[in-house]
Amino acid sequence: MKEIREIPVVRDEYGCWTHPEYEKFCDGREHISTEEFNAWMEENKLQYVLCFRDEGCADFDACDADISAWEPERPEGDGWFIGSIHDTKDGPVCVWLRNKAEA
Repeated sequence: MKEIREIPVVRDEYGCWTHPEYEKFCDGREHISTEEFNAWMEENKLQYVLCFRDEGCADFDACDADISAWEPERPEGDGWFIGSIHDTKDGPVCVWLRNKAEA
């Protein structure tokens, strides 16, 4: 199995981006069960943190589909990289990932 590592993030015109390995796992699905997600994380020896745009970001219009100006804050600690920046029913989210070995 290929280790999932940080790669350059090139966001689209709306500010979204997904790591190719994370995108393969999601396979276009809008919902993935917690159990399946946690199993994938364990299989790939990853940890994750979710950062929602609206946490401490009151200057954004909640209805704005363009999140390109949003720069999600990296979690504390070493090794964190972006798995995905995308919109959800709860608003824009950044999925931060890191390899457990770097925790």
